Amino acid sequence: MSQSRGYLDDNPELESALEWAERWYHVPVLLVLLGFMLWNRVRSWQNFIVDGEVLFSGNDAWYHYRSTQYVVQNWPSTMPFDPWTNFPYGTSNGQFGTLFDQIIATVALIIGLGSPSDQTVAMTVLFAPAVFGTLVAIPTYLIGRRLGGRLGGVTAVTVMAFSTGWLLQRSLVGFSDHHVAEALFQVLGVLGVMVAVSVAARDKPIYEQFLERDIDALRDTISWSMLAGVAIALYLWVWPPGVLLLGILGVFFLLRLCLEYVHDSSPEHTAIAGAITMITTAVVSASRITVLEITATSQSLLQPGLALAVGLGCVFMAWLARFMEQREYGRYVYPATVFGILAIGAVLMAVLTPTLWEFFTRNVMRVIGFSISETASTVGEAAPLRDAGVLFNAHGFAVIVAAIGGLFLLGKQLLSDDAPAEELLVVVWALFILLATFTQQRFAYYIAAPIAVLSGMVVGRFILWFDFSADDGIEYYQVITILAVLLVIVVPLFAFGTTSPVEAGETGPGPSIQGWDESLQWMEGNTPAEGAYGSGGDATLDYYGTYEQQEDFDYQEGQYGVLSWWDYGHWITTRAERVPNANPFQQGTDTAAPFLVAQNETRANDVLDSTDEDDAKTRYVAVDWRMVETNGNDPYRGKFFAPSAFVDGVQASDFYSRMYVQSRGGGVQQVTFQQQAYYETMVTRLYRFHGSAAEPQPIVIDWENKETRQGGQYRGAPTNEEEPEGQRQGQIVRQFQSMEEARQYVERDTTSQLGGYGGAPPERVPAMEHYRLVGSSETEAFPDTSQYRHSAWTKIFERVPGATVEGTGPANTTVRTAVEMRNPATNKTFVYRQRTQTDQNGNFEMTVPYSTTGYDDWGTDEGYTNVSVRAETQYQFTAIGTNDGNRTGFTGTTEVTEGQVIGEDDSAATVELEPITIQQGDETSGESRTPMTEDAAEAGA
Repeated sequence: MSQSRGYLDDNPELESALEWAERWYHVPVLLVLLGFMLWNRVRSWQNFIVDGEVLFSGNDAWYHYRSTQYVVQNWPSTMPFDPWTNFPYGTSNGQFGTLFDQIIATVALIIGLGSPSDQTVAMTVLFAPAVFGTLVAIPTYLIGRRLGGRLGGVTAVTVMAFSTGWLLQRSLVGFSDHHVAEALFQVLGVLGVMVAVSVAARDKPIYEQFLERDIDALRDTISWSMLAGVAIALYLWVWPPGVLLLGILGVFFLLRLCLEYVHDSSPEHTAIAGAITMITTAVVSASRITVLEITATSQSLLQPGLALAVGLGCVFMAWLARFMEQREYGRYVYPATVFGILAIGAVLMAVLTPTLWEFFTRNVMRVIGFSISETASTVGEAAPLRDAGVLFNAHGFAVIVAAIGGLFLLGKQLLSDDAPAEELLVVVWALFILLATFTQQRFAYYIAAPIAVLSGMVVGRFILWFDFSADDGIEYYQVITILAVLLVIVVPLFAFGTTSPVEAGETGPGPSIQGWDESLQWMEGNTPAEGAYGSGGDATLDYYGTYEQQEDFDYQEGQYGVLSWWDYGHWITTRAERVPNANPFQQGTDTAAPFLVAQNETRANDVLDSTDEDDAKTRYVAVDWRMVETNGNDPYRGKFFAPSAFVDGVQASDFYSRMYVQSRGGGVQQVTFQQQAYYETMVTRLYRFHGSAAEPQPIVIDWENKETRQGGQYRGAPTNEEEPEGQRQGQIVRQFQSMEEARQYVERDTTSQLGGYGGAPPERVPAMEHYRLVGSSETEAFPDTSQYRHSAWTKIFERVPGATVEGTGPANTTVRTAVEMRNPATNKTFVYRQRTQTDQNGNFEMTVPYSTTGYDDWGTDEGYTNVSVRAETQYQFTAIGTNDGNRTGFTGTTEVTEGQVIGEDDSAATVELEPITIQQGDETSGESRTPMTEDAAEAGA
């Protein structure tokens, strides 16, 4: 008898307390862990209240807010079709307006006593992910307890509570996306199947009991299997693409039934549980079908069809097992036959229904096959996981412990005749989620639960080996062992991760939404309501209206679209209450991408004209600094590379190149420099130049071709070149006094190029005629940098017919015009410049997008824009010509009205260029005309 056992015999009260603690210790521990999880996820909630309004994190959260608002107003119905996005088609809400939004809407209705305010709904949506994320711990504990006892369950929750991975990030307050609800309902579905197959293994149901209607014997198997089927259906209701779980279960039942037959056990019991579970899933999923086609992104025929296929597969395998048992086939013939039938079925599908075969193989490869398309690579969450170190940073040694646990359970399945079916399910589940995580890092929020339960199983069973029981007393080595095991799992999460669990809980809406929100609020108040463009009045498109599902929405006169990159579509819908062309569903990219990278204004207009309706047009373009930034690394995280991936025949390298230089900290820093094609894209001409012409500057980008230790080639700083006088060694960006000096340097140095840095193009970029800056955010991304002279976070441009300017000047010469504009949001000015040629009679004509007067005559009441960016001057015109045989400068000015720019006034602005007259000294009579140069004329403009 141990010393502690004797001590307890002498202290019965202490023994009783210890027995109580052993029985109930998990309850207070779990409450503490759940409390920590919830606190850590919600403690930054005040960061999301900005000027009294709720701002969410990310993109999808905003559309979930919209979907939730619709359910609140139409409970329990979800939005069947939404014309407030994907202009000019509208869209069906396949992955939004699901159970996730219905749950949140129901809670908001309860809190708001049936009529919640917008603020109440927003606050409910704000806190929802934290609550869902905390609830994930409950089924995780139950799975951990099934595998490793109560200590295994507690350990699983401990690992989950202190992990800093994607599950935490996706369940922080404000990140109100369906990801965390996916994690919760998937774990519930797995738990349900575990219970169902375990009950079937205990009760051993067989086919004859159904014929005899032996309800008492079948009740538990049927009940738990149906509950499991409902749980899986709820998961698919939250996220239709969750058919991955159906594939996981299909593989599990396939392997398990084969193993049972090989181990001389009847697979019929597990097959019955599987059939009931999957058929229940099929029936419940069929009730939610919204489209009669096979697609993973909506509630379609795929979800019930695949579930039914797995269920019928279980029935077939049970029948085949009986058939072979009766004929006494060898035990390995059964799995060989099953896999042979599957192979033949796959071949037949590929031959007879190649489209269906391609659909399944493509989706399998993109989810678990380490395959990613070029367009998917532009989506952060769809990118592959960099390496296993990411998992270790998030989960510590729990990753290694879980791997050991998985191998142990797998070996047990192969070698033992009585290994529980639920253990194989956890192994298959963990393996597939691991493959999915390395294929697309978005699935990393799923991997937290398998890692937690497998590590909990290892700890729970390890402690059982030490016979930790109050009945026999407690030895010190047992306590030390328990603490050591727990410390090995928990401490690395704090000590070796990139951030501690508490630090990882810090969150906020982020600078992007705040930078965008200023411009979007401006858009809501200073552009016509949807349906009022060109006529004025109220909106004709009901913001929370109910619309029948359709392929192509018919937009009415005065309704219009706002073009931007797809990342920002939901913000435009919810914050500006305008209709974006593209959205985070990646709809509209076939319009947005070719427009943004179009190399001339005509091509860009053709892109819009090919999709716009006769009476509904794309009227505005919204761009931010990230859309023109080519450096995709922190802190820039530019997005210029993304649109080119969606345009055939175009790639990012057409627009910019990379250079690698040593940073001040001793590391390697990536630097990007641009080609002429970059500066001629629409997105660059809008954001950097505001539609104005841009001239090359005496700037040279210099590099040196270098080689890595492995023999790879790269561009680096020119550290070995002989530098010209006045230039520093290793300088990447070189500034010269004149364009002539810059060009001469490039001619001598083949590893250099003219321009390509910041707003300096290698060649001249022509002006645009139909796009003008009308508003922007006040926040500047880079207020004090030479790369961005005008760095308002987001800028709003309007597509206009433009005003015609007709004039006369010297014949056969270049006429330049310039007008100074002021943006009150940033209190900065810029100059719009354009040039054209006069004919042999001295006549010229040009179209300009900016007005100089008449702003108050045309605003939202009249159906047009309350333009914030206004002229400081008239249009100034200059030219160089001859007057009385002398080379002379000519100038002129004119006003352009707002009515002329927007097409309400068809008349042309006119200007007559007159020769410049200069008075000489004290002479008061006569005129003297001095020779002029083009540079002087440009300066005059």
